Order: sequence, then structure tokens, then C-alpha cells
Amino acid sequence: MYKYQPLPPVSKTGRTPPFTRILTLFSSRSPPSPSPDDSEPFHGTLAITNLESTQPYEALSYTWGTADPETYIWLDDLPLPIKPNLAAALHFLRPSPGQPPRRLWIDALCIDQSSLEERSRQVQYMRLVYKYCQRVIAWIGLKQESEATEVAFEAGKVLSDVSRLVADLRKDAAAMEDGVVRDVVGNALGGLPEGALLNLQKLFDREYFHRTWVVQEIAVANVAVVKSEELEMSFFDLVSTLLFVFGNRPGGKIETNTSLDVWYLIFTRQSGAHSGHVRLTEIPGSLGPLLDLLEQMRAFKATDLRDKIYSVLGICDEGLQPITTRTHITQRSDRWLRGLTTAITGVQNFVNERNPDLGWGIPAALKPDYTRPIPEVYTGLAKFLISKMPMFLDVLSYVQHRTTPTPDDPYPSWVPKWFESKSVTVFRGGDFTAGICTPPLGDFFQSRIQRAFSSPIPGTLIMDGFHVGVVHRVSNVMNFGSDGHSKTEAVQRAWTELLPNMPFPGANGSRYITGEPLDVAFCKALSVHPMGAVVGHVMSNSMDGFHFSTSASEMDRQIATGISDAAVGAFLSGLAGEGDEVLSAESEKARVTFRNAVGVYCYGRRAFLTREGHLGIGPPVMQEGDEVVVLFRGRMPYVLRRGPTHHVFLGDCYLCDDNIMRGLVTESVRHGRGGPPAVLYGIR
Repeated sequence: MYKYQPLPPVSKTGRTPPFTRILTLFSSRSPPSPSPDDSEPFHGTLAITNLESTQPYEALSYTWGTADPETYIWLDDLPLPIKPNLAAALHFLRPSPGQPPRRLWIDALCIDQSSLEERSRQVQYMRLVYKYCQRVIAWIGLKQESEATEVAFEAGKVLSDVSRLVADLRKDAAAMEDGVVRDVVGNALGGLPEGALLNLQKLFDREYFHRTWVVQEIAVANVAVVKSEELEMSFFDLVSTLLFVFGNRPGGKIETNTSLDVWYLIFTRQSGAHSGHVRLTEIPGSLGPLLDLLEQMRAFKATDLRDKIYSVLGICDEGLQPITTRTHITQRSDRWLRGLTTAITGVQNFVNERNPDLGWGIPAALKPDYTRPIPEVYTGLAKFLISKMPMFLDVLSYVQHRTTPTPDDPYPSWVPKWFESKSVTVFRGGDFTAGICTPPLGDFFQSRIQRAFSSPIPGTLIMDGFHVGVVHRVSNVMNFGSDGHSKTEAVQRAWTELLPNMPFPGANGSRYITGEPLDVAFCKALSVHPMGAVVGHVMSNSMDGFHFSTSASEMDRQIATGISDAAVGAFLSGLAGEGDEVLSAESEKARVTFRNAVGVYCYGRRAFLTREGHLGIGPPVMQEGDEVVVLFRGRMPYVLRRGPTHHVFLGDCYLCDDNIMRGLVTESVRHGRGGPPAVLYGIR
């Protein structure tokens, strides 16, 4: 069997270039067969090279597959087993007789996969591998149904041309107003062969588009092509067609648990076709903050669960500029510190680009290390995200328990398991400041960071905050279809479960603790007022069917509140039978906005009522008797379950109470102006 020659060791003092291996794949000796099953043996060599000065090469992006190796590649006349999907790719990549050898980087061959140390080292170079290559070849597998796959590729090429035309037309307000864009799209779709969109959709259902590592491989590429046997086209042209494929699905939008919105995000970043729904970042080469990417990529698959984290480090803010992101809020508030941070970041980038192995200035939690146990990797990252300044608790909003945490779980209850698929849509906490005092520099104390992880009991998080209430009633987990009628029924069921024997709407004129009508407060709770209505408004005005995060903070709060009030009012009026005879387009649009908000944030959650009278929506594992608290530095309230020696973290929640959600109560507590007493919570 082939044995790898070790890479040059990492220098502890001088500079170590980014060494890797490049495969030279020799040409076949006979004309290639159209079937990979009849392939002659593969031959080639592996050579250690410096990525910064090597000869041109191509990088293969593909999925390993779960099948056992069935054949070999002969490297220096010694065999190395390869899996079927790689063998199929090599069959269609190998040069024909008489053609020069082909230089390729392929992870399964160019990295000694038996060495955890080498894997950890090479993962740090992964961005460079795909950035420096001539082009990335995305191998999506063999043509499963030859004719269908060919139709899909042809449809992809046609629709990619249309997407460019649509991008140009969208810049013209008159064209948008007159429906020119819709006419162009309609004509293009009508001119496609029967079943073309379905075949194109099946192409995106392939395993390739749902594996975690391939995202970085494509995101950093200068040129990328997608390949299936002899079929080939621009990768970015292909993903531009998602605009049409999923905009024409039943329901008109992508499901909550999907991988494909990430691909469309990459397309918008690469092409500059920014739709106002995409959260942009100032970090060059980044697709966004680490938390955003980890959440968006929950549906992606990884054989090694550590890769769910490691695979996004090369394309996120924190992975690319850890010093900048550690002082993100502070540097905006201090011109001198901002200049210092910029200077340090420049030095860090200079050092690390020339010696990636040093990882200077990079926290341990952001360094790939396959020797660390998986729970330790996830817990270490959560600790880093909590302890970095300004110590916001945003990471807690990404905890999505499917079942109640148990004491024997190796993951603390406050650590998100990003390897589990998405079950609910995360509250975009940037719109709320439940546990945050103003000004933001008010309590940046090192002692708070030290205390958070000071418990002698491993996995315990110690946080201060205050008690809000005890859960009195909870609804069943809210599940419904994508249609408006199903969502309306879900709202009515939740009301009956929380407030039995009270009519809805109306509630006999009953008032909520804030003084507004009880049914209005209930609808505001379910639509996450005002943020949910803004998201619902964007969705109802969207042509493409993709839902990216849009926060109420990006819109004047007064306007956002007006949209939410109108949506709730229209929904309740519709239930009461008001305006049925003359239903205006504006009223119907407002009702759709409300139902969209419910569809985004209520699905998979429970509505609840506290003993103190608060209405809200929270995690699916919550139950009567659980405690609702505010933790200082957290944007949302949280649901905890009291145990004999500690609290268990269940998830975040939304309360229909502006004084709590906007941090006014926290201001009073922190500055000694009244309110509930501060409490120290031990969470495990």
C-alpha cells in the first residue's frame, strides 16, 4: 500500500510555507470508456508543494460517499484505495491518450487522512487551496437519468441568462412597476421543455449540495464549474437559477430546514446581485458572522461532526479576522481603539498569510483540532462566543433542544448542537435588548467573564439576571402547513389552549397587562412584534421566495411598529368578519404579512402564558412550572428549568412586553432604580 511522505515540519521561529500535496494524474492508455465501470487502473504521483509558488492546478470539490472503496489509484506504482464517487470523477477527469497529465488537488488523496495532526494542519490551508487554484471542479456525480440530467443542464444555462437580464431590469423602477420582470420570467419558464424545472430541482437535491465542506470550497473560488460526466457549466450560473426553481415551488418559498438558501447567498455575494434580504459583512471574503453561518448550515451534512464548525471558519467574520470581531462593538465606540484594532489585524493577517501554522492571534476555539473530543469542540466554541467582548449571550439563542436535556448528555444544556437540523427559526435578537443596558460600555467587566466559567463543576455557566415569571400554561407545539388557512387555525388553537372559554377575537373586552386588548397582545406575541411583521412584510413583497434575515432595526422602529399594528388589526378584523364584503388588496396583504410572521417564528414553538400574565412564544421543550428569566447581556428572555443544584437551559423566548424586550426593566435593575432583585443563575 502507498505510504505518505510527511510534510515538512512547522517551524516554531521562522516562516513555514503552506505545504500540501498535488496529484499528477496520468492520461489513460486507451480511449476513455463512456462507463466508469470499465475504467482501466488510475496512475499518478503525489508531490509535496508550496501552495504559494506551485504550478497551476485544479481543485476537486465532491462528496466522499458512504460506500467502501472498490478500486485503487496507483501512486508511484503503489496502490491507494479510493471510494466509488471519486473513482467516477477521476474517470471523467483523466486526460485522454496523448494529452499531458492533469494536476489536481483532491482532499482524500492529497491529505494523509490517517493522521489527525496533518488533517488539523491542512484544514487551516483549505481556504488557500481553493483560492489559489485555477478553477474548482464541483463533481455532483454521474448522470442518474441521462436525458433528465442533460435537460437540467440546458435549462440551467437558459435560466442563468434570464437571471442576468432580471438583475439588470430590477435596477429600473419603471420595469418593476410595469411588471416587465414578471413577464420576462414567465416567458422564460413557459419556453422550457416540459419537466425542465423538476429536473433542475432534482439536480439540487443531490448529495453534493448538502455537504458542509463544499460550501467553503465554492465560496472562495475565483472560477468554479459544476460537472456530471461530460456535462459542464459555470457553478455560479447554475445556482443563479434557484431564483426561479424554488420561486415556483408550491408555497412559493424554501422550507425552514434547507441547504439551498446558502447557495443562493453565495451567488448574491459572488455576483454582487444584493437583494435587500441578505445580511452583508464588512470582512473581505466572509459570508457573514460565524453564528449566522452555523445556523444557516445546520441542514448540511458532515461525517465528522467537528467539521460542522471547522468548515465555516475560512468563510466567516470571526475565522478571517478574529481580532476585529472580538472588539466589534468597542471599536465602533472608540476611534483610538478602532485604529489600534485595525493595525493589529493587519499584522495578524500579514503573519498568518505567510505562516498559517502559527495561527497568531487566533483563539484556540477557532483552530481546527481533530484530536479534541467533539463535545469539547462545541463547548469551547460556545464559551468563546460568550466570553468575547462585549460578552453578549447571542449564542444562547441558537440552542434548539428537540427533547429535554438529561444529566448524562455530554453537551451542557446551554451549548448549541449545530449538527442537529434546524427545528425553529432563530429570533433575530439584534432587534431586542432585554438584558442589555445602555450605554453598551456600561458593564464590560473582566470579572463577569471570569465568573461565567468559574464553577468547579464542568460545563456550568454562571450568569446574573432577574426573574420574570413562572409558566402557567403552554400550548401544544405549533405545527401547520404553508397555506394561510392552516396558520389561522393554528393561531386559534393556541388561543383556546392558553385561554379556554374566552372568545377569539374579542375576549369580552379583556385587557392585557400592558393595557391593550388581550387578543391584540396575543397576536403580537405570536408575530414577535414588531420584528416578525417586518419579516412577513418582506416575504409578501418578495418575488424570489427566499427568506433571508431582515431585522426591524434595519427599518425605522416607528414604521416597523406601524406595519405590525396594521397586520394584527387586519387579521383580527378578518376573523371577526369585518370587511368581508369589500376586502381591499391592502387589507389582504396585511393579513398575509401577519400569517407570514406566524409561519416564520411560531412553527415548532409553544405559545405560553405566565402566572404573572405575560404572553409569549418559547421552545418546544418548555412546560408548566418553568421559569422565564432575563440574563444580563442577553438580547432575549430565556426559559430555564429549576433543578436540585442548578438550572437547565431550555431556550430563548419572546414576551409581549416592550419594557422587558427593549431593556427598560434591565436598566432599572442594573442602575438601582427598582424592579426585581438581581439573581445569580448556575446553568448546566
